[in-house]
Amino acid sequence: MTKADLIAFERRIAAKYDDGELPYLVHFCGGNEDQLIEIFKDIKPDDYVFSTHRNAYHALLHGIPPDELEAKIMAGRSMFVFDRARNFFSSSIVAATHAIAAGVAWALKRRGSKKRVWCFVGDGAEDEGHFYEAARYVDGWDLPCTFIIEDNDRNVNATKRERRGDTEYGFLWPSCVDRYWYKPTYPHGGTGTLGWLQFKREAQVVIPPDRQDSTLPELLPDPIKYMDAVKYSMEMLAREGAIFIGYNVRYGSAYGSLKNIPEDQRLETPLAENLMAGLGMGMSLEGFRPVVFFERHEFIMNAMDAIVNTLDVIETISDGEFHMPVIIKAVAGSVKPFYAGYTHTHNYADEIRRFVHFPVYEPQTGPEVLAAYALAREAKGPVMVSEMKALY
Repeated sequence: MTKADLIAFERRIAAKYDDGELPYLVHFCGGNEDQLIEIFKDIKPDDYVFSTHRNAYHALLHGIPPDELEAKIMAGRSMFVFDRARNFFSSSIVAATHAIAAGVAWALKRRGSKKRVWCFVGDGAEDEGHFYEAARYVDGWDLPCTFIIEDNDRNVNATKRERRGDTEYGFLWPSCVDRYWYKPTYPHGGTGTLGWLQFKREAQVVIPPDRQDSTLPELLPDPIKYMDAVKYSMEMLAREGAIFIGYNVRYGSAYGSLKNIPEDQRLETPLAENLMAGLGMGMSLEGFRPVVFFERHEFIMNAMDAIVNTLDVIETISDGEFHMPVIIKAVAGSVKPFYAGYTHTHNYADEIRRFVHFPVYEPQTGPEVLAAYALAREAKGPVMVSEMKALY
């Protein structure tokens, strides 16, 4: 794919956009052809590439045929270009991919794979705390992942001086972060003309699936205690190779529920809930069944960006190409056996159900715990199991 090929592709799509053939927002590439061609010389065909809403050049240079990419764009998927066979993943949510990229890199390193992960980042996303969490994690564990900041000094329309108060790059990122600068050819969105307002067809709206039933099956009475059922379920997951992710999974053993789990399957993380969720999502893409542990419902709120904007919708926006069978193990607080304060006693299960389409189980007995985790172990996509601390 040459520079001329890249430019010609964007011009062809831009012409269709201006002619009203695309009733969708499109973010065009341009001005960075030389830099990207040089970068992709180091990217292998089976490496993972994580891109942004401005992804056409990345997709073409990673081997997605121009006709396939054009078909996706014409179908309204320009911000959601996915290709599982080529390990290409994009997102329109700023800073959504960084932690997922770190999770894939963790899985590749654990498997001893020679593949690498390349994650492209706009300079606006550089300001996100999510990016800091992921870059620091990748650097600390020497994971096979490179973040590339595509710096055009533009966050929609605002410059760095307008956003930060200066134009200096005073923050020194670790060696896993590279940067290149360029002057963009097109505005942030569209082409800068108004011709596209004369739409020639209706947009195809993506409809998410109906919310899945969170009702547990009726079970015969069983004398197993609640915590014993939790421990047993965790041990069953561990035997199948599950990785348990979160803080307090190694030393606190998640209230003792992971006491018998091998240490190398318990991944202690920073206090960064969005990173935890992203690590789980990335690991799931390499065949692991991650269990992301939130010791209180309140802490899940810090991960809702990842859970709602990616985990819940990935199968839909990737047209079924990507699946993330992540288990969220969450504990609803209570005033017993002790009162930990108002911000540690909420149960947000009902609120979370309103945001996501995957099942959110709330087992009330030992047998229901067994049933919930049995369903989670077999699920094709994500599942949340909300354990009741008062029943431990």
